[in-house]
Amino acid sequence: MSDHTLKSAQIASLLVSTSCGTGFLLGTGELALHGGMMGCLYAIASALGLVALAACAPGLSITRQSIWTRFNRIYGASVGRAVALLSLVWMTGVLAVQIRGGTAILTLAGITPTSALLLVDGLLICLSTLRLSWLAAGFAICMLACNAVLVRTLFLTDGLDVWLRAPVQFLEGLQGATLNHTGFTAASVVLMVICGADYQQFVFAARTPAIARNGCLLAAGFVFLIGFLPASAVIAASPVWHLRHLADPVQVIPVVLIHTLSGHSASTARTLVIVVLLTTALGAGCSILRAMTDAAASLGSRSSVRPIWSRVLPIALGTIVAIHGQSLVDMMVDLNMVYLTAVGPLVGFALLNRRIPDRYANAMLAIAGSIAIAIYFARWTGLTTFPATYPLTVSLLPLVPISVLLWRRSTAMDSK
Repeated sequence: MSDHTLKSAQIASLLVSTSCGTGFLLGTGELALHGGMMGCLYAIASALGLVALAACAPGLSITRQSIWTRFNRIYGASVGRAVALLSLVWMTGVLAVQIRGGTAILTLAGITPTSALLLVDGLLICLSTLRLSWLAAGFAICMLACNAVLVRTLFLTDGLDVWLRAPVQFLEGLQGATLNHTGFTAASVVLMVICGADYQQFVFAARTPAIARNGCLLAAGFVFLIGFLPASAVIAASPVWHLRHLADPVQVIPVVLIHTLSGHSASTARTLVIVVLLTTALGAGCSILRAMTDAAASLGSRSSVRPIWSRVLPIALGTIVAIHGQSLVDMMVDLNMVYLTAVGPLVGFALLNRRIPDRYANAMLAIAGSIAIAIYFARWTGLTTFPATYPLTVSLLPLVPISVLLWRRSTAMDSK
């Protein structure tokens, strides 16, 4: 997408496809099964992130420089490589969601969880070596078809009013929600949308700055509209089809789709849903795996085995996260916030056009990254309990005085 060719509708469709993936669909349904309409938090935060991206879109469309491009230009290649390696952290969360979702889908076919997990890992490794442009094109079609079926679910279960009243129920749920966890999740997702190169690439390709802004706003409106759909379908169908008795809550959306389509043949509906959802999970997983492969390959020297381990390593990391037991949304949010915590202080300097020496920039990345990762593992292993907002509080707190000192140094450098 090197040319300014995209119209508002095209930008909106691409942004919606990026936002509404496997984690959006299955993750929202999983949280809605027991959390009600608050399960929409990830989806609504994505819509808010697109609104924020719309505010930045005119400037991004003119400069065609992402935050990370400016980041590399200010701090140099060594810092850029360190950031690229740190990007493995947040991509691991996205890959884990595809592995976890694909495993849950395959178990609906009667495959044991362990066999399903190994099968998904093997398929991702094999398919990531092929040209998968057809999967990218089919991804949006599959997601659109799933949302259309969920609308039919609302009619079958007399739940259309649940969808219409969803925004009010969501606001009521916010009043009784824990502010720490809610704010942490919302902030993480909004920052992910604003800073994500996968989102910004479409803004760069807009014909004009106004078209870039309008495309983001259109996408935000559509994501807001369909953001309540998975949760509404789960809430409406739960008492009708006894969804609360599911052994794996990740399977709730696939089960809803199967029930909705099983008017004539339950086996045909099950096969169709499994194929469609597994295809989307594998397509998204292969896309993120190839990006991780490029980053992992830079860890070592060139060798005949590098193409193998550069795929096996990300799969292994994603599998470990996938089997930990977190919700799909938490897998993405926690690791994304670790990454943002690590690079956040330097991003702030970059946005304010402050220049610090490369060695200090590398030291900042090392300190911030080490703190964020250490606290994440402490919570992940259960060694200690930190609040849900740990990256925003515990991790950043010791970085404040360091940032102040570096700011003073950058001011001194500018005055010379």
